[in-house]
Amino acid sequence: MSHTSKKRKNKKIITLSVVLLALILIVSYFVSSSENTIDPATFADVETFELEARVKGNPEAELSLVEFSDFQCPACQQAYPVVKQLEEQYGDQFLFEYRHFPLRSIHPNAQIAAQAAEAAGVQGMFWEMHDMLFDNQSQWSRSFNPTKEFKKYAEELGLNVDRFEFDLKSDEVKEKVNADADQAELLGLQGTPSFLVNGEQKTFEEFVMMLDLEELVDTTEE
Repeated sequence: MSHTSKKRKNKKIITLSVVLLALILIVSYFVSSSENTIDPATFADVETFELEARVKGNPEAELSLVEFSDFQCPACQQAYPVVKQLEEQYGDQFLFEYRHFPLRSIHPNAQIAAQAAEAAGVQGMFWEMHDMLFDNQSQWSRSFNPTKEFKKYAEELGLNVDRFEFDLKSDEVKEKVNADADQAELLGLQGTPSFLVNGEQKTFEEFVMMLDLEELVDTTEE
């Protein structure tokens, strides 16, 4: 009898512990949600820009490059300095457009990283955040909470962080990223980075060979 009674007592303790833990998690969730609520009045005077195609260069350029990319993709990080070099090399004869293609199934932080770039773009700093995300890929890509890192980058760029965080989670920004990804799928692109060079689809390897850029690609193994 005493053994059975002890088992019942232990079972009650375990049950109460589980219930208590569940209550703590529920309370923590609501407290966290209330703390993360952003009052739009705090950024009412911040200058903003429309969500648009992320293009830079000369619209009449001889070389037109569209890149479908994933900020968490190591190969995209490798392509990033190559594209930078092309901007310097071709100058006014180069047009570049960046489009999002987050490979969500293998890169869990890719979607939110793309949203971070677009959220910065709302305040006119898409390209600055684009560069910061690639420059610091190893830092945030393994994080369980990349938003914390992105907020630091926003602060370093001089963005209004409340506005940045608001846009980071907005439906408009999510739809912008998803529209790019939907287009990549419609084109039948198989991975990242993928390119349209003067309208013709190219893989990164084909792109490098086509423009004779082998010397610009870092092949050093990590």
